[in-house]
Amino acid sequence: MQGIPRWHQVLPVCLGLLSYPYSMFLGLVGLLSLSIWQTVRSPKAIFFTLLNSGLIAIAVLLVISSSQAVFPGEAYLQLAHFLPFFWLWACLTVYLQQTTDPWAQIYRWTVVLVLASVPLNLVGMVEYLLKLSPNPALLPYFPLVDWLYLGDTHILRAYSLFDYPNTLASYLTLILGLNLGLVFLTGQEMPWGRQSTLCRWLIRANVLLTLGCLFASGSRNGLLAAIALMVVSLLRMRTNRWIRLLGLAGITLIVVTTLSFGVAGRSVSWSWVTDDPRVQVWQLAWQMILDEPILGQGLGNYKLLYNGEIPLYTYIAHAHNFWLTMAAEAGLIVTVLFTLAIGLICYRGYRTFTSLKSATSHQALLMGYGLAFFGIVLFSLLDITYFEARVNVVTWLSLSVIAASPALSQKMTQ
Repeated sequence: MQGIPRWHQVLPVCLGLLSYPYSMFLGLVGLLSLSIWQTVRSPKAIFFTLLNSGLIAIAVLLVISSSQAVFPGEAYLQLAHFLPFFWLWACLTVYLQQTTDPWAQIYRWTVVLVLASVPLNLVGMVEYLLKLSPNPALLPYFPLVDWLYLGDTHILRAYSLFDYPNTLASYLTLILGLNLGLVFLTGQEMPWGRQSTLCRWLIRANVLLTLGCLFASGSRNGLLAAIALMVVSLLRMRTNRWIRLLGLAGITLIVVTTLSFGVAGRSVSWSWVTDDPRVQVWQLAWQMILDEPILGQGLGNYKLLYNGEIPLYTYIAHAHNFWLTMAAEAGLIVTVLFTLAIGLICYRGYRTFTSLKSATSHQALLMGYGLAFFGIVLFSLLDITYFEARVNVVTWLSLSVIAASPALSQKMTQ
């Protein structure tokens, strides 16, 4: 079944993604309208996409795990971080497979998400500079800041428009991946029309802005993931040798200065590894896994079962590692199945990426989404990202592009 992309389909999603970092509920309207439209239009395709991917089985197991949780009410509430996004992923995947000119749609989404992050980065960097000033307590009294700002003026780290610096960093890690894809796309022959000069320069400059805002967030985890994305993109994409060398020299400079001067007032040393409370947090998660390996303790139950075992920490929300958190809260079966299901999607997407060598513009675009998802996977090794809906949406959007890419590549060869 082939569909024709009308403006009533395209515009709500683009406007939703554009407004999503600033007004989450307004942004959801565009995504929800497309998801409902696609569900009504192709219910069987969405059902079998979920079934064949294994997400229906995982959803059933998550519900069963929640019913047996230590605190079932909290577990059922935490299902909101998973089940609606399974549906969103399936709707977007089927939509891309059925619509005409899907690569143009993907390109629009990428540009909108990247350009929408420019003000976020500027706000974060200005916030950081204001916090370095003699009187950072004045920050909330700037026009509109008292309404938008969710951070703490007494902490040097930048919050931008998020509720926590690490949440901001996880979102920027996703955006950096998309941004790198657009950077490699710039200058190539694009079948989606030419970019304006302003758009090209904003896309290029936003890489530096994103790195600057990541530094201001003080997220060492986010900065390490960003460096990994830059290394992978420089080594994987075809480009001039001097650009590679310049990029690697810049990465080396970032690493050296970070190790020497720290990140947003936070030192980077071996004590970060040896003295980090994450080690004890992981040990607690491992003990929870041993106590209930099959169904887990229940989604969201880690924080409720934590009894202050780590000195100076009266509250810890999760295990600061996606797989340990999932295994402790949902059980080993869900964790293994979830990892295999997502891993298979990524494997098929990577095979598609390698087959698109003759279509460099499509390859660069797909690489951006691959880097975004790879970045959030790296970030998830030391933190949890799915509690923030804005991060969740871009994560599952990236995975939908990866999942749809084999079918889209096949269409190109027909």
